[in-house]
Amino acid sequence: MDTCPGIRKLVEPQIVVRTCPACGEEVEFFEYETETKCPKCGRKVHREASPSCVVWCRYAEKCLEDLERRKIVPPSRVEELRKLVKRQG
Repeated sequence: MDTCPGIRKLVEPQIVVRTCPACGEEVEFFEYETETKCPKCGRKVHREASPSCVVWCRYAEKCLEDLERRKIVPPSRVEELRKLVKRQG
């Protein structure tokens, strides 16, 4: 490979648009950002979760509980990830 496959994202970052789950406002952030505040209500908004182990792992709920208890992942992010677990369940 001549160049790093991730360099394009650094040179030409995409803007991701999400809807705030609290107020419905559109929230924009660069794809390398994982969270930002809603400009309207101030709630912390996370980038849409991409497929990850929470989608298929049978221990996902226990793992999320542990991550939340140890304060590794903010509660608002855990809430969004739990929705992915429930969709698969």
